[in-house]
Amino acid sequence: MTILTSVTEFEDRIVDTIREIQRPVVDYVRKGVEQAEGRLPKLSYPKTLPKPGEVVETQFGFAKALLDTQRSFVSELVDAVAPLVEDEKAPKAAVRTPVTPVTPVTPAAAPKTRSKAKTTKAAAPKTARD
Repeated sequence: MTILTSVTEFEDRIVDTIREIQRPVVDYVRKGVEQAEGRLPKLSYPKTLPKPGEVVETQFGFAKALLDTQRSFVSELVDAVAPLVEDEKAPKAAVRTPVTPVTPVTPAAAPKTRSKAKTTKAAAPKTARD
């Protein structure tokens, strides 16, 4: 079993659990509406507002478009970095020899120079309280 298989199986269980939790909620709301029908007056919905179903459809359409855009973007990024990722099926490339590290210059060995530029403090911006 691969890591990705484990992750997707766990994700599937999460989605299944959410569905199981949501189902009784919808059933209880339906029962509540059935009990309220005939006991409460019908509500009129303002004609100037979009219907709730329309709002749900347009907003989920927007969310889907965002996710599709992000998926495309990430796929392009994966393709862009693919040449840098080693493929297990491809033959191994020659191993580069390590570069000899450069010995860092210690402060004692560094030439002593003085900066002739003056440092000045920047004035703090005035606020409404000043």
